[in-house]
Amino acid sequence: MTVLPPPQHRLSHPALRPLRSVAAFVATAGVVAVLAGCASDTGGTGTEGSSGGAEPAPVETIGSDFIAGTFDQEAADLLPADIAEAGVIHAAGGPGYAPHFLLADDGTTLTGNDIELLLAVGDVLGVTVEHEDVGFDAMIPSLQSERVDMANGAMSVTDERLAVVDYVTYFAGGTSLIVPTGNPLGIDLESMCGRRIAVQQGTVYADNYMPEFQSACEEAGEEPIDVSVFPTQPDATLALTSGRADASMSDYGPLTYVAERSSGALEVLEETYDPSTWGFTFPQGSDLTPAIAAAVNVLIEDGTYEEILSKWGVTSGAIEESEMLTADGA
Repeated sequence: MTVLPPPQHRLSHPALRPLRSVAAFVATAGVVAVLAGCASDTGGTGTEGSSGGAEPAPVETIGSDFIAGTFDQEAADLLPADIAEAGVIHAAGGPGYAPHFLLADDGTTLTGNDIELLLAVGDVLGVTVEHEDVGFDAMIPSLQSERVDMANGAMSVTDERLAVVDYVTYFAGGTSLIVPTGNPLGIDLESMCGRRIAVQQGTVYADNYMPEFQSACEEAGEEPIDVSVFPTQPDATLALTSGRADASMSDYGPLTYVAERSSGALEVLEETYDPSTWGFTFPQGSDLTPAIAAAVNVLIEDGTYEEILSKWGVTSGAIEESEMLTADGA
C-alpha cells in the first residue's frame, strides 16, 4: 500500500489553524475546488497535471442561509462547568470532504453539513463552536493530547477507534465507488482485483475495507488491488480524474456531491458496502458527550436536523436518535 504525497505546489501550514464560525456564509466553488481540496494539515489547494481531468464547472451558491438551532435549557444544563463558563467548545475539523466539510468562497470560513450541524448544536447549548483546522488522521491524537474538546470529522464508528475515543452518533454513511462516466472498465465492489483504487489515509476505506477486499482477491487467486493512499479524499478523487486511478472508494454522499459537479465526467455506483455510523468524537471519559448527544436529539426532534441534512442533500444518512458510544458501553 503506497502513501502518495499531495501535488508539489500544494501549500503547507500548521496542523491547527483557527477557522471562523459564522451565522451566515456563502460557499461557491468549481469542480476543481471540490476535487483538489482545500487546506488541511496536509496541504492547501492545487490541481495536478492536465490529462484526464474534467473542465471546471460552476456550482450553485450554497450555505448562504445558516440554519440555527434553538436554545434548550435542559441540554445546556448538561454542559461541563468549565465549558459553560467559557462559552466555547473547541472542535477539530477541516475542509476537503464536501458536502460535509468545505470552505466558503472567502477561502477561510469552514462550512458544510457537519459543520453547520455542530454550529446548530452550539446554538442549542448556548455556546460558540470554534473549529480548528486538523487533518483527519491527526484528529484522534488531538483529542488524546486534549488540544481540542471534540472532533468533527465524519468519523465512522469502529472497534479500533472505540478503544481510544468516545462517540456521539449523528449520521449513517454508506461506502461506494466513483468512476468515469459509463464505467468503461466495468468496476464494481466485487471486481476490484487488479484495479487501481484510490482512498484517503486514515479512513475505514484505507484501514479496514481495502485489506478485506485484498484478502478476497488473494483467496480467489486474483491479482491484488493496486491501492493508492492519499492525504485527503479530494486528492484521491483527483488521482481518478488525472488517470492515476481507475476508481476511488469513499462515502456515497460526498462521492455523489463530486460527481454532480464534474460536468458529466464522473458517476457513482449505486451499490454500497457495509453502511457505517458516524459520530462526533471525544477523549475517553469526556464530560461533554451527554450535552452534545442531548443537543443533537433536540435538533432531531424539532426538525432542524432534517432541515440541515436536506439543505446539503444528505438526508439518506439521517438517524432517528443520537447515542453515546464508549469502549465499555457505559
